[in-house]
Amino acid sequence: MSPKTRNDEFFVGWLQTPQGYVRFLKPMVLALVAIGGVVAGALAFFQRDPGNGHWDDTKIVTLRGVAITKPYAMLRVAGDNPGDAPRTFLLVEDGKFGALPRVSALVQGSEEGVRVEVRGTILHRDDRWMLAFEEGEQSLRILTQEEASWLPFLGWSSPKLLAESITLRGEVIDPKCYLGAMKPGGGKTHKACAMRCIAGGIPPMLVTRDAAKRETFYLLVTPEGAVANDAVYPFVGDQVELSGRAEQHDDVLVLKVSPENIRRR
Repeated sequence: MSPKTRNDEFFVGWLQTPQGYVRFLKPMVLALVAIGGVVAGALAFFQRDPGNGHWDDTKIVTLRGVAITKPYAMLRVAGDNPGDAPRTFLLVEDGKFGALPRVSALVQGSEEGVRVEVRGTILHRDDRWMLAFEEGEQSLRILTQEEASWLPFLGWSSPKLLAESITLRGEVIDPKCYLGAMKPGGGKTHKACAMRCIAGGIPPMLVTRDAAKRETFYLLVTPEGAVANDAVYPFVGDQVELSGRAEQHDDVLVLKVSPENIRRR
């Protein structure tokens, strides 16, 4: 008796796929597609929401208001509708630089600020606002006396004490990226970029999140109310716990904090 022989199916690209291969590959392909869908869904579910930050970087706007420099360069403008409270914009230069040097040259330490016209692009997120200057000296000028006369009162109200000493947990961020210049604009993946922004003078902020993931933003300053970039620089992009004095300056929350009262979580 001759030995039994078995005809193995062999795949040839230009011939019909053997049925044995088809029976094996169909469930394998379906299983891989299902696994891929589960993995993609899990990654999307656990990915941190980049938020609703937006940068209108193609739309140059012109705003008129009061420029102040204590502790950071900011612009106070009238609300959108009559009777609305003024809105505060943080001011930054193009790139990773704060605008304090340029704005300070105009304000020259005035407590009341200087009435100016600015040109630039707007970044915003959850009622936090920033204007990045358009390139060139024409993006900032002092208003004439006649132009200034049309502006309503835009000064600060007296600061409201929220807590003499409060401990908060959150992330130290650079607001330019977080408000819309980058997505994501926070976390460890953004740490190196955020550190360059804070080193360049962009005002540092703390963002906290409650159980419903609602975010609250605090402008970080020293206990004396001065620029805090150097103090918080080592903690930028980190989850931290810090203690300090919390105040409300109209639409801006401020946290006065010392470096020794900041620690990583």
